[in-house]
Amino acid sequence: MHNTLVFRAGILAFAALLTSCSRDVRPPHVSGTIETDEVHVASRYGGRVEKIHASEGNVLTNGQIIAELDAAELRAMRAEAAAQLAELEAGPRPQEITAAKHDWEAQAAELELPCSEVRRARELFAQKTISDTELDRAASRATTLEKSVAAAKSRYDLLLAGTRPERIEQARARLAEIDAQLREMRIAAPTNCVLEVLSVKVGDVLSPNRELATLLLTQHLWVRVYVPEPWLGFIKLGQHVKVRVDSFPDKDFEGEVEQVSRAAEFTPRNTQTVAERIKQVFGIKVRLPNSEDVLRAGMAADVYFPELPAPR
Repeated sequence: MHNTLVFRAGILAFAALLTSCSRDVRPPHVSGTIETDEVHVASRYGGRVEKIHASEGNVLTNGQIIAELDAAELRAMRAEAAAQLAELEAGPRPQEITAAKHDWEAQAAELELPCSEVRRARELFAQKTISDTELDRAASRATTLEKSVAAAKSRYDLLLAGTRPERIEQARARLAEIDAQLREMRIAAPTNCVLEVLSVKVGDVLSPNRELATLLLTQHLWVRVYVPEPWLGFIKLGQHVKVRVDSFPDKDFEGEVEQVSRAAEFTPRNTQTVAERIKQVFGIKVRLPNSEDVLRAGMAADVYFPELPAPR
């Protein structure tokens, strides 16, 4: 009986040894931590928080409103700018054009008498009936009225031509500027994401560019690992690698090498490689698809490089 137990124990130990050996025959790998891209949203103009439409942990879609800032004065400014633009685009009213035309015609009619007086004064001056002063007075009055008629004609022509295009463009630019400020009063998610941190509450007054929320782009996961220099000859941009996490020990996730550092650095304390830790290493960034939404930032991950030669 005792020999039988010893024999069975030996078989179990041998099987365990085989299993251990089979587990050790794996492609070279390094460990790192899964990270995700973050977005820090804010308003470029600031204001008082009026409404909050999302809470921490909410899954947001592209364009979904997170919070709104008070913008009463901006709406009033926009109404004024829109009215000014409409006035400039409409141009002068027909009544204004008609009034300017009548003013020009009336002054032109008044000019006929001074012109006649000048002609008569020149005849009398030639006959030495009037003095130089009287002739100059008549000529000066006619010249003044001629300038008034020319000014009235210019005002009429300007009204007839309408508003200058440059003034209309200035008014449109002003309205566009106010619209941009109004859009900044509604802070929205730039893409599909998760609201990780909400930094404000209703009633807070925010200065321009003050962070309002931190968003996690859950579909933009990656893991940075560090590999020894001899591995660089076998690692290429776009190369597909296998990634495993502790939460799913029997599942391989597909990763893609997105970046290979051009400068060496010393091995970080939290990195584990199959090479000696005292050697310099190079950072590798591996992009991880997360269509199943099972990977999380902060998970420990092992990255396997199948194309590396097996360790001797």
